[in-house]
Amino acid sequence: MSPQTNSTRTNLPNTLSTFIGRESEVEELKQLLSTHRLVTLTGAGGCGKTRLALRVAGELPADYEDGVWLTEFAPIADITLVSQAVASTLGLREQPGRTLNDILADYLSSRQALLVLDNCEHLVAACARLAEGLLQKCPDLKIIATSRETLGITGEIVWIVPPLSLPAQHPWMNPASAQEALSRYGESESIQLFVTRAVANSPEFQLNAGNGPWVAEICRDLDGNPLAIELAAARVRSLSVQQIAQKLDDRFHLLTGGSRTAPPRQQTLAAALDWSYALLSPSEQKVLQRLSVFASGAILDAAESICAGKGVEVSEVLDLLSSLVNKSLVMVDKPGAGETRYGLLETIRQYASQKLEQSGGLAESKDRYLDYFTQWAEKTQSNPNRGDQVLRLEGFEAEHDNLRAALEWSRTSDARADLGLRLALNLGWFWQARGYFSEGREQLNSLLEKTKANDRSEVRAGALHMAGVLAFMQTDYPAVRALDEESLSIYRGLGAAGRSGLANVLIQLGDMWRQLGSYQKAFPLLEEGLRVMQELKDLDGIVIGLWQLGYYAVSTGDYRQAEAYFSEALPLSKQKVRDYDTAVILSGLAETALRQGDFGRAAAFEEEGLNLRREINEKWGIAVSLGNFGWIALHQDDLAKAGTLLLESLALRREIEDRGGMAWCLEKLAKINILYGKKKSRNQSSEDFRRAARLFGAAAGLRAPVGSAIDQADQAEYDHDLDSLRKALGGEEFSKLWMEGEVMPLEEILDEVLNKSRKESMQSEKEKFGGLTARERQVAVLISQGKSNREIAAVMTVGAKTVETYITRILNKLGFDSRVQIATWAIENGLRSQPPSK
Repeated sequence: MSPQTNSTRTNLPNTLSTFIGRESEVEELKQLLSTHRLVTLTGAGGCGKTRLALRVAGELPADYEDGVWLTEFAPIADITLVSQAVASTLGLREQPGRTLNDILADYLSSRQALLVLDNCEHLVAACARLAEGLLQKCPDLKIIATSRETLGITGEIVWIVPPLSLPAQHPWMNPASAQEALSRYGESESIQLFVTRAVANSPEFQLNAGNGPWVAEICRDLDGNPLAIELAAARVRSLSVQQIAQKLDDRFHLLTGGSRTAPPRQQTLAAALDWSYALLSPSEQKVLQRLSVFASGAILDAAESICAGKGVEVSEVLDLLSSLVNKSLVMVDKPGAGETRYGLLETIRQYASQKLEQSGGLAESKDRYLDYFTQWAEKTQSNPNRGDQVLRLEGFEAEHDNLRAALEWSRTSDARADLGLRLALNLGWFWQARGYFSEGREQLNSLLEKTKANDRSEVRAGALHMAGVLAFMQTDYPAVRALDEESLSIYRGLGAAGRSGLANVLIQLGDMWRQLGSYQKAFPLLEEGLRVMQELKDLDGIVIGLWQLGYYAVSTGDYRQAEAYFSEALPLSKQKVRDYDTAVILSGLAETALRQGDFGRAAAFEEEGLNLRREINEKWGIAVSLGNFGWIALHQDDLAKAGTLLLESLALRREIEDRGGMAWCLEKLAKINILYGKKKSRNQSSEDFRRAARLFGAAAGLRAPVGSAIDQADQAEYDHDLDSLRKALGGEEFSKLWMEGEVMPLEEILDEVLNKSRKESMQSEKEKFGGLTARERQVAVLISQGKSNREIAAVMTVGAKTVETYITRILNKLGFDSRVQIATWAIENGLRSQPPSK
């Protein structure tokens, strides 16, 4: 019989609202209870511990001859009443000369029963003693406990209640139809709960393609917490879901519409957390508050630095964090290769931050946070052990949001801005290596503007130069010149202390003039910079000076001298284990070999460089290598391969806003169109030539604002290509197409780079493999190799979200619903044996 009708064997309440999802969790808990005697459900306030426990218990009365019995501890404040509450549930009374614990043990010792002890956290010690005593004396008794803190007794199985399943980040962007998008929303338990409760509050509410993304954002922002989602859904009576989503920054005022008959702690989101917070010791409260300043969790060293002080010793922080973990307020992440991180769900983080501000400690904690990450970045960036470059970059990536938050705080006052500038300076190499050029420039320029303009310190000079480095990566030469000339002025004034910085600036200014085509200005600067580095015996600087001179020699067509520079720099770079510089040198050697017609040697150098660049996930360098591979294919007349590689390079360069690199790719793609046109009859070649003229014009439009020049060594071929187009199209038509390209939006330019033959080739290949593109097939291959989304993202040098998009498209196109099917399909179609495309 059901628990609702068999009142003699249970006191479980009838549920008045629909239970959403959790099917697998219910089955898992039932299985645990079949093999263990005490299962404690833990989790943050509002995560659904009670509802889940009651659901599990409600399906089990038939398994317990003597019943399933619920005792609610939430209304009880006195620890001495714990045993009395359970006795009352079972209908037992006190007896003279006997304790209630003995009475309970005698009664249950010969009975097969299940006790549900709900909301034990504020009475945890008393509940633990009672549960342990009963389980020792009652062999057929089992207990489900719910508590925000574990009972901590022998035999306890702790089961953390997970959040409701969340919708994918952008499910509406991938499916072919709105109906399919809605179907995918419906798979999310969070959205199911929101919609069910929203309809209960406003019967006319319907999930549709327009409001679906906002509902998804609400559920994700609320971390899949059932109570928070229910409170948000109640607001649909007065607000649109978009308004609800946009007001979640003030969620504690927004989410206050709980049922009047619910316990007070469940009527508002703030009350749910007040209940947990009130049970903490003063030290635990301080650590929780201070941990809220972290934007993306903290490793132990960081937590100790920021959370200690004013009543909390450094040696106590780990134990206090562990206690907060046990009380379901702090989350633990144990990445495979990295350090354990301690973090807060967003709702708890906002709550703790408010408490920190109310305590008057917000500014002090954030100041310590800024100071810690400034020192951390300085130490990590300057680590003499250069062989751990990948690990150091991954460390910066893991702390990226924390570093951003520290920089944001540094801009709140002039005094903090000086520290922020130091931090930004030490982040420069990370921004450069990982392609965060725009972000780095914005951060550095903002702090340079905020700090005193008459500051002539080494930090300011270095920050100016680093801003120039990032501007250079985006081909913004006017900005490079202004920043580096101010930096140069400061370094000259610093005398001996500024010599190394001075040399770096000289070298970059020399490279800038090379890119602008002013070779007479470039060479003396490059030579002077290298000479200073040699005088200082700065091996890193010598390597940079040598390869910069190597590229100067390439640009001017002196390939023998270029190879000499690169060959001198390569062993020095490998000696210092500088993967970034080594890859740049290898690309230089590849380009030198390519220009001399040695395509095999060029490909070998570029392959080695690309592997290094993929290892450190250096986007700019990967784009360079892909472009060079395309250039090699172009020289070998493999136009389809050349086009594919150049398009990949172009896409990456667009992502990092490298204008000069994009122009270079467009010029090579224009060349491909010329060659396609020359393979056709006069009547059929017109469109290829027209496209080439527009692409050359588009490239010129990208170069002109920054003064980017064609390399001297390439000028003759470039002029020849333009002359051939003028002859083929006529001067007037060529000029018209050129001007069209100059003003054409980049999106339209991308459409221009595929000629009819290339499209047909791509279409044929796609049809062969179920309509999958080359990148989608690469994902399928990597899935068949057992790689995770994170590993796939690293191999393909894209974000994890992009990988999710690819997988969704593959599933849709092939009609599959699992990764296993994709892997099987890839193997059956012979894809697994094919190496991933470059």
